[in-house]
Amino acid sequence: MDWQTKLRIARPAARKLARQGRLIDETFKIFQRTVFPGAPPDQVAALRTTFFAGAQEVFVLMTAGVDEGDEITDGDMAFMQGWAEELERFHAKTIAAAQASGKRQ
Repeated sequence: MDWQTKLRIARPAARKLARQGRLIDETFKIFQRTVFPGAPPDQVAALRTTFFAGAQEVFVLMTAGVDEGDEITDGDMAFMQGWAEELERFHAKTIAAAQASGKRQ
């Protein structure tokens, strides 16, 4: 499934959580349960701090990287496409490594 399809599916839930001020926290919980199930509380706290710090940095970069104005530009699309492709490559490597180690079905 490509990132545009994933976005179309996830958008309504993501917008609702964002309006409630819970989007990053809920995303972290999914990540933690998937990647580090059964982690002790101190590790979960450290992961949460790291996750939120990463989200903040991505937000700043995303905000700084788009062109000014109300219209989406070709530059905006190229910026987002490059970002999405980088994340997809990382995700594919992570899945492959987890499968190789037997941690993911």
